[in-house]
Amino acid sequence: MNPIMSLSDFIAAILGRGVEPTRLSTFRGHANEIYTLSPSIFRRPITRESEHLLLRELVSAHPEDFVADASALEMLVRMQHYSLPTRLLDVSMNPLVALYFACESAKKRVTSTDPRYKTQTVEADGQVIILTVDRNRIRYFDSDKVSCIANLARLRHDLKDKIDTFMPQDDFNADLPIKRLLHFVRQEKAAFEPEIIPADLNDIVLVKPKQSNKRILAQAGAFFAFGLLQELIDGNRAGIAIERLTIQGDKKGDILKDLDKLGINEKTLFPEIDRAARYLTESLSTGVAASRIISAAT
Repeated sequence: MNPIMSLSDFIAAILGRGVEPTRLSTFRGHANEIYTLSPSIFRRPITRESEHLLLRELVSAHPEDFVADASALEMLVRMQHYSLPTRLLDVSMNPLVALYFACESAKKRVTSTDPRYKTQTVEADGQVIILTVDRNRIRYFDSDKVSCIANLARLRHDLKDKIDTFMPQDDFNADLPIKRLLHFVRQEKAAFEPEIIPADLNDIVLVKPKQSNKRILAQAGAFFAFGLLQELIDGNRAGIAIERLTIQGDKKGDILKDLDKLGINEKTLFPEIDRAARYLTESLSTGVAASRIISAAT
């Protein structure tokens, strides 16, 4: 498919897709098309190995922010909100939200056409990834399977490395790393039986969280929760079909202006007061936006 050059191109591409009642499509935007479908915790060895410490350190430093969180998933969602690396991958139910993130600035170096320079910096092409799953694979915030996957974040790295999902289920649940994982799961679900299915920890599941977070509401957000797999690759891995729409880099600014006209901007997608203030300040640099703000106040 040709690169997306405008908002109308993108809407036409989305509306031109077939609708399958038994499947659900979610959307994720990457500012640079070379980015991988990997949660932030797995992108650097140091964060991957320190996952259990990052969670504890943040809760220890700001316990008041986590008082209402009754599960590991809820803690991971809050960590994601504060930009701490987690095993969650953000997606949106709204393709325009994904387009906004795909149009964020990301620079790359290319061979220059100017003989005076070897390379030049240009805006990288963005990408909207469409991730489609069967509806029967969707899980909610209270799912047992999600609890098992989310609590992997609390397990020491050396214990996660020893998990062998090829073991028979009884032996698997009697193994030390899984016994420790069961201990964490039972802290949020006291009646949970020692019956973790080994294959569940190798899965990637679409999770619909509680809509208790302003940003999740604003962005029509959901998450893919990753077990022991660290990257989602093309080829319908884990029952997830992947499609990609390339957003031409030099058209990002024009698309963002059109999205703003539809109410998709920093102020609406990030309802925190500091982001709203930044959006309003930056809007004053454009005559149209400034006149809109001023007229609304009079």
